[in-house]
Amino acid sequence: MKYKTLLFDLDGTILDFSKTEEAAINAAYKIVFETKPTENLLSVYHKINSDLWKEFEKGSIKIEDLKKKRFSDLFVHFDLNAHPEVFSDIYLSELGKGGYLLEGALDILNLCEKKYRLAAVTNGIGDVQRSRIDKAGIGHYFETIVISEDVGIAKPDPEIFIITFENMNLTQKDEVLMIGDSLSSDILGGINAGIDTCWINGYGNKIKDIEPTYTISNISELKEILNQ
Repeated sequence: MKYKTLLFDLDGTILDFSKTEEAAINAAYKIVFETKPTENLLSVYHKINSDLWKEFEKGSIKIEDLKKKRFSDLFVHFDLNAHPEVFSDIYLSELGKGGYLLEGALDILNLCEKKYRLAAVTNGIGDVQRSRIDKAGIGHYFETIVISEDVGIAKPDPEIFIITFENMNLTQKDEVLMIGDSLSSDILGGINAGIDTCWINGYGNKIKDIEPTYTISNISELKEILNQ
C-alpha cells in the first residue's frame, strides 16, 4: 500500500457546493428583495464568484474584499439596490446551512478511515466551512481540517499543505495523496507541495498545463487507485 495519508478537498469533492450555493443565493435574495431572483442571476453570480476565487488563489484579492465585491459586482450587473455587506452576511449565514454530501463521498470516507490517515484541506471561509462540516457529520473522519481563511493561505500555495503536514506530524511526502476536483487549486497545490494528486474530473474537462498523478470521473473510482 503506497499511500498512508489522504488529503481531501471539500467543495466539489466531498460536499455539494453547487446545491449549497443555489439554496443560499435564493434564500438571501428572498430575504433582502422579498421576491425570487431572475432565472439567470445564479449563473451570473457563479461566474463572478468563480473569477474572484481564482484571483484569491493567486493572492490578488483578500477574502474580506471578495465577500463584498462578488455582490457589489452582481448588483451593478442587474441594477439592484442593496448593501453588498448586508447581503453577504445573510448569504454566508445561509451558506453555512448547506451540509449536502456528494454521491459516493460518505462511502469513500467510511472505507478510507479504516486504512488511512485523513485530512481536509479547503479554500473557504472558516465559520461557513465548519458549520457545513458539522451539518454533514463528517468532521470526525479527519485528523485535521485546514481552512484557507483560518491560516491566511489558500491552495495552490504549498504553505497550506506544509501546515497540514505539521498538524499531522507528516514527513514522508511519497506516502501522501491529495484528492480534489480543481486543477488550479487542489492539483496544482499538491504538485507545488511535492505530493501525488488525484483529480476528480466529473465534467470531462481537458487537462491543460497541469498533470495530476491520477484522473478519475467520480470519487467512487478512488477505490481502484487505492487498491493498486
